[in-house]
Order: sequence, then C-alpha cells, then structure tokens
Amino acid sequence: MHGGNIYGNEIEYDFSVNLNPLGPPKSVQDALAAALNHVEEYPDPEYRELRRGLANYWQLAKEQLVLGNGASELIPGIIRALSPKNCMVTAPCYSGYETALNAAAPSCRIHRISLRAEDDFTLPENICQEIARVKPNLLILTNPNNPNGKRISVNRLREIADACRTEGTVLLMDECFLALSGGDEDSLIHCIRSEALPAVVLRAFTKTFAIPGVRLGYAVCSAPMAERIRRELPEWNLSVFAQYAGRAALEAAAGGNVMRGTAAGGTPAPGTSAGGTSGYLAASVEMIAREREFLSAELEKLGFRVFPSDANYILFQSRDRELHQKLLDKGILIRDCRDYHGLSAGFYRIAVRTHRENTVLLRCLRNIK
Repeated sequence: MHGGNIYGNEIEYDFSVNLNPLGPPKSVQDALAAALNHVEEYPDPEYRELRRGLANYWQLAKEQLVLGNGASELIPGIIRALSPKNCMVTAPCYSGYETALNAAAPSCRIHRISLRAEDDFTLPENICQEIARVKPNLLILTNPNNPNGKRISVNRLREIADACRTEGTVLLMDECFLALSGGDEDSLIHCIRSEALPAVVLRAFTKTFAIPGVRLGYAVCSAPMAERIRRELPEWNLSVFAQYAGRAALEAAAGGNVMRGTAAGGTPAPGTSAGGTSGYLAASVEMIAREREFLSAELEKLGFRVFPSDANYILFQSRDRELHQKLLDKGILIRDCRDYHGLSAGFYRIAVRTHRENTVLLRCLRNIK
C-alpha cells in the first residue's frame, strides 16, 4: 500500500503523499502546457537536453546519469542490473525496495536492519559491523528515512560508504526527499563525483517539484553502471511532458542557465554550482521547516507520540488503531503505516502541507479525540 490512492474515495485533503507543499513552479506548469504542441512527436529516447542539464547542475559527466519514469521504474532496473544475491535494507523503510527485490531478484536473500522506536528509528551504531558480517552485494538506505524522516549524518554516511567499499558492497542511496529537507550539501552525489564510490543515488522530480502525475526520476552512478541500468529500462520511457517539465524544474532549482551551463570539469554557469539551491527550493525548505515544527508541537499537545523528522513528513504513534479511517470519513487521507516492517497498527505518517491544510488536519484530530 502506498500513499496517494485518492481514487474511489472522496478526498479533499491528501496528507498521504510527501510532495512539496508550494506546488509546481509556474515555469514547470508553463512547460507542461508547451509540451502539448509536441504530442505528435516521439520523445527523445536519450533525453539529451535533460541529461545535459542534470550533468551541468551536479557537475557530472552526462554518462553518469540514467533517467526513468519515476524512481519506481529505476529501482527494479537497478536491481536487475546488479543481480544481488544478498541485500541489506532497513526496517522500517519504503516497501518498494523489497517488492522490487522479490520481482527482479527472487533468489536474493534479504537482511533487515531493525530501527527501533526507542532510538527514534535512527541507524544502529553497529551498522558498519553488520555490513562486514553479512557482506551484502547491495545495501539500500534512504536519506532521510521513510517513514520517519531522519537524515543520516555526514560522518555516518562516510563510515558506511567506507565499509561498503571495503566489502565490495554497492550502496543504493535513495535521496528522493533530501532536497526538501535542506540537505543537498550532504548528498552522496558529491562523493560519486569526487571519488570512485560503488554507489547509486536515486532522485525524483516528483517530490521536489510536486509533479507526481508526470513521473520523472534519475539515478547517479559511475558511467559503466549507468549503462548497465539503462539496458534494463524500456525505450522512450520519458514522455515529452516529463522531459519538458524536467528541464523547466532544473532551471527553477538552479535559478536559470543550467541548460546552457558547462558540464563536469568546466566552469559552471551562474547558479549551477553542484546542486545549488534557488529561491524556489529555499522557500520550500523554509516553509516545510516552519510547518513541520508547528505540526509536531501540536500533535504532541494532542497526546500523540511524535518522532523527530528532518523531512517534509512526520511519523507519529496513536493509541487509536483506526485513526486513518476516521479521518478518511472526513475526507482526509493519511498514511497508515501498519504494513511497514517493524511498525504496527497505530503508526501513521503525514505530509507537511500548507499552514491552512495543516490547521484543518489538526482541527479534525481534535474533534476525533
């Protein structure tokens, strides 16, 4: 079960999906409208302009990038390319990883690293020792973690990356929510650019720019690995709409000029310093931080157990095991987390939305309690 399933229900407020509450930039909306003029054309199967823009944005070689119809298409493609025999994942985490492992590598043995509520679901201190003990072919982590929203510290990331390098483990780091937590300076992409790191980093335009209906994600890794992943994906997997929206989103993220900037090794165009933050992203991060603090404090006042988050979503625990259904009856959809490994009925995740939307949710919760 995933968030965003608004179909078949009368939903007025969707708190189950963790999208940018600012909504898509106007330039992205305009680009989607412009794409209508090209629906009679096949999309570029090599997404040349979009890949060049991403390379400029992160100061990478374009060969280090592979794009997909959302991160959900890339995950099984990555797993098919790697064919792991042993994989390590955290629990709880996004369920799509194990779904993809079971489908794309059915013989793969899955080792779960338990994250405990009493530790606020932070990574255990012995994770590097576990990597050395299990020696997995693949380690999948999310930064910040889903569903609790805690970021992994830079020092811990470095330790984990070193342990993976020692054991020959490929690190798949899902950073689809990192930009909205204000943590792009801690992205593993910087390490891939500067050193030979056996890693793949996942990113999604969907969450950052609030365009889930477009479906657009990308992976960053070594050029040989990117080519292996690309072979596992279908042709024309990025629509005209996705490519137009992606180019406009990059311009919004970089503050302009990224499509004309200089790629890896050269001098970047203004506003394109590796993962630089624009006014749109800065405003998004500021709003999310402010509303996350407000929501967390108000939820605690209502008696819920709220877990610390750095992201645009919050995990909390309630004694009411059917709270999600009661809210659904009021036209509000939240994420019931009982299907996450390591969680049970009574754990819920909510997106951080606008102040007006957050206030509506809190008012409904007060009435239910």
